[in-house]
Amino acid sequence: MMAPSHAASGALAGAAAAALLAPAVSGCALFDLAAGVLVGAGAALLPDLDHPTSTASRSQGPVTGVVHRAVAGASRLAWAATRTGRDDGGRDGDGVHRHLSHTPLVAVAVGAGVWLAGGWWPVLLVAVWFAVDLGLRGLAGCVPGGWRWTRSWPAVSLVSAALAGLLVWGGVSASFVGALVAVGMIVHSLGDAFTRAGVPLLWPVVHRGRRWWMVRAPLTFATGDGWQETAVRWACLAGTVPVALMTL
Repeated sequence: MMAPSHAASGALAGAAAAALLAPAVSGCALFDLAAGVLVGAGAALLPDLDHPTSTASRSQGPVTGVVHRAVAGASRLAWAATRTGRDDGGRDGDGVHRHLSHTPLVAVAVGAGVWLAGGWWPVLLVAVWFAVDLGLRGLAGCVPGGWRWTRSWPAVSLVSAALAGLLVWGGVSASFVGALVAVGMIVHSLGDAFTRAGVPLLWPVVHRGRRWWMVRAPLTFATGDGWQETAVRWACLAGTVPVALMTL
């Protein structure tokens, strides 16, 4: 799926996480809800750091370009080290896009890393800022024509920094943010399972002779702005509203 669709599904999942988890890990419903929607939306774009032209890889210019290369390199190495004779490396044959970063195991590991490292508030602030920045960019794409101000790197970065500071000041916890990151990344992979390429949801388990078995939903559609993906996007956005109200 495209970035706006992933952001919409991440916002819905983040709102649900806020309704279910926030009372146990934080305390202020309004801040937790805002974090759920914005961080969830942004985290749902993180798996595509394995692609050079994705919103996540281009969001911070050369900095996220370096992150992309690191993610792509790790994915290539993991695929080469764990592949079976029947694994073909996916669309590009190199085991990069829709491989390592699209696995639930990595999503949980990244979320746990944010939780642990976020115990030091500067790390938590940066993590929330980056996720909110991606969330705003992704959600802007859901609106016809987008939000013009999100096309300006200084504008979206400053707004994201202000929101991140407000959320951290408001008591949003590292454990909650870590959970949101994991949930958002997993939702991304589940969304991509509805596309024809599929994703390796079972890795590293071997299934039918393949460790990188591409799981697909019974009904799939092509990635893009077709009616199926548009319907999923708007259903997620519409569903976010009632779910969010459960938190307040």
